[in-house]
Amino acid sequence: MCFLSSSVYSQTLSATQKKDILTSFDKQIKTITAVSSENLDMMPVYNYQVSKAEDFLKENETYISDKEIYAKYVELKTVVKQSKELLSFVTPRISDMYYIKAVNLLSSNKKQEAYECLLKSEKANPNNVMTNYELAKISLDSSQIVLTAKRLSNVLAKMQPSEEESLLCKNMLAFNYDKNLLQSMAYIKQGKYAYAYDILNELENVCKFDAINVCQPNVVKKNLDICKQGIYDNHIDITKRAIKIGDMKVAGDFVENTYDYFQRNRESIKETDSFDDVVNKVVNSYLAQAKTMNQSRNAQARADLLAKARELSAMVGGDFEQGVLKQIASIQGTINPTDTKLDSIENLAQNKGYTLDYPQYIKDTISEPQKQVEQIENDYIESSQNKFPKESVAVASTKVKTIDKAIDDKFYETRTYMQVNNYEKALEVLEKANRLAKIEGDKQAVENMYKRAIREITAKRMSQAEYAIFEGNVGKADSLVALTDDLITEYKMKEDTAIVRIMNSYLRAIDDKVCSKKQDEINVLVYDILECIRKNDFFTAEAYINKAMEIKGNNECRLDKQRVRSLKRQIEEPLQYIEMKQQTEDYLTQGDTMRYFLEYSKLEYFYNTHKLGEMSVQHQGLRTVLYGMNDDNLSIKIAENLIKYQQYEGALEAIGSLKEMGYKSKHTKKIQKRIGNMMSMQELKRQEKISQNYRMEDKYNNDKWFKFFLKSYKKNFIKYQKMSF
Repeated sequence: MCFLSSSVYSQTLSATQKKDILTSFDKQIKTITAVSSENLDMMPVYNYQVSKAEDFLKENETYISDKEIYAKYVELKTVVKQSKELLSFVTPRISDMYYIKAVNLLSSNKKQEAYECLLKSEKANPNNVMTNYELAKISLDSSQIVLTAKRLSNVLAKMQPSEEESLLCKNMLAFNYDKNLLQSMAYIKQGKYAYAYDILNELENVCKFDAINVCQPNVVKKNLDICKQGIYDNHIDITKRAIKIGDMKVAGDFVENTYDYFQRNRESIKETDSFDDVVNKVVNSYLAQAKTMNQSRNAQARADLLAKARELSAMVGGDFEQGVLKQIASIQGTINPTDTKLDSIENLAQNKGYTLDYPQYIKDTISEPQKQVEQIENDYIESSQNKFPKESVAVASTKVKTIDKAIDDKFYETRTYMQVNNYEKALEVLEKANRLAKIEGDKQAVENMYKRAIREITAKRMSQAEYAIFEGNVGKADSLVALTDDLITEYKMKEDTAIVRIMNSYLRAIDDKVCSKKQDEINVLVYDILECIRKNDFFTAEAYINKAMEIKGNNECRLDKQRVRSLKRQIEEPLQYIEMKQQTEDYLTQGDTMRYFLEYSKLEYFYNTHKLGEMSVQHQGLRTVLYGMNDDNLSIKIAENLIKYQQYEGALEAIGSLKEMGYKSKHTKKIQKRIGNMMSMQELKRQEKISQNYRMEDKYNNDKWFKFFLKSYKKNFIKYQKMSF
């Protein structure tokens, strides 16, 4: 009674209140007495329950004046104390207990359950040496060479193992290396170089953090080089076999793969003569086929063959490439069919497309994917004309009947969610149906409904992705295709024939639309290029041209870039002019006036001979520049210097600046006659000489100030014609 008298205060409880409190005490007692060291997974829950029970005891101390409540209070307090002692003993040892459980399971050959226990042991104590050792053994059995070595090295470096544990880890590290090195050498002996390469590549990574100096990096590297050469030789052998049976498409593909492999491993591959030989045969085969094709009927196929020949010949380069380019030019009937710089930009750009991003679904070639898509939409996607697609969940939910009505109700609920495109909820409902299924027949019905749902969701999402491309929303299409792939992966339906058919058809159809969009993009760039040319912004025009050449779709996307190529040829000379002009102006900045005018004369000659004025390229004439300086002595010096370097047209313009300064024609009579004489006798190619003559007549025929030049030029030009033409 002493304890009762010392309680905080006494309360009068109603019968209902007392009953509720006693019931709560019983629940707490029942919960805490269930604490058991056998159920290790429940330890965090047990700790939480004990903590809540302690809080409950504190909250109900005010009622312990009641004898019945007091009895329950003492009982709960006792079991809480016992459970806390049990948990305080078990919790620090939980990792070891999971480890012991895993070892017992391994002895019973229950490997998966043992592995799960080891993971729990590691989570409870990441530094449990023996747990990490057992996990390393499992990694070794699974041929995870690097993971095994990393785990064991981590034990030795950070976990302070005992002497016996350290020896165990070191022995396994050595065994991991020796076993896999011997396995790789056995593969090499059998000619299975790719298998050996995979193992040796992992061993090379292991050697980077070799904790016990067991690795021999030179041996690993030597065998890796053997594998790389072997893989390369295998590529060549397959290519030769393809050539032998006349399958040049396969041969061409292998040539590209071989070249790519060589580029990535050029340091290890020493013997490559055979590569040049197979490229020669494949390219010549392509050229021979192209020659026999009718240009009007097989224009695209012919162009593809020639493009492939050009691409492959670039892998060999040198005289061989030049010879191939000449043959292509001959076949195409053009003198300058290619631009090597643009070809290089186009070849280096990566092909892009959904069929390349998701190759796992590309099983069959489809000539008209849009027709396949229309059939799929008819099978799976409802519309105003197609209320109940035959392969939809809606149709299946009305036909399938199971033993359990609750499952049928879930099927109907799934159908409802599918109709409003709430796919997550539809699959969640199917998961509930799966838990309800108890007999084999019902389970199979649920499985079939799952398949129907995934197929329908796939078709609907891919249809939305196709429409997103039509709208130009590539980001949305990417997201929808990725979501669809994740769903198929999650439900392990990548090999489902219906899924493959849907994805294959849609990916190809979407890529066709993407290809069309990319052609539109090129056409817009052509407009931008023309605008840049109109504004004399040739560098930006070149940047747009390069950007257009980088645009690619998937391997089957044919883009017309002929207009881009023709515009590149159109701006080549203006670009060269701008570069020459910049270099010329640098001399003026450096204060070398004489060199500046010497180069400016060359610049003006280039401008005139290439008729850049017809392209509206802005140019200030040499005469105008000199007149702006208003220095007659400088003009005369420049003229003399230009005559010295046989730049007669520039010298004549320098003299012309004196006309603008007010000089009379007679003041320059001698130098005009001298320039006319020397220009007419200047050694040039026949066509250049004729062009020069036309320029002089057009420019100076009606300008009496230059009458002494023109008379001297014509007189001596007639003499030159008689001697040379």
